[in-house]
Amino acid sequence: MGMFDTVTFRYRMPDGETGPDYQTIELDGECAGYQISADGRLLKWQTDVGGFADTGFDGSFTLTGRAGYRLYFERGTLAWIEVYSQDDRRWPFEPARYMTEQV
Repeated sequence: MGMFDTVTFRYRMPDGETGPDYQTIELDGECAGYQISADGRLLKWQTDVGGFADTGFDGSFTLTGRAGYRLYFERGTLAWIEVYSQDDRRWPFEPARYMTEQV
């Protein structure tokens, strides 16, 4: 059985899904907690300080919820969201456009 990390994403995905919690096996795989901040930064829970810290992540990883998504980070900030169920179409991450009432 594989271990996965949980990523909290409090924005509506381009296909309408509103998580807010998704799973990935492509980060640490240590059952770590992550969240994507309001400005699109990937933050990781740091137990030693009792809070989230910016990872400066650059690259991409897959999230799974009811559907599959690939998130692309450029210079540490979420730039694109790809939706597998929509022929791998990509949308730019625009926080105001994807905001939910949960944010």
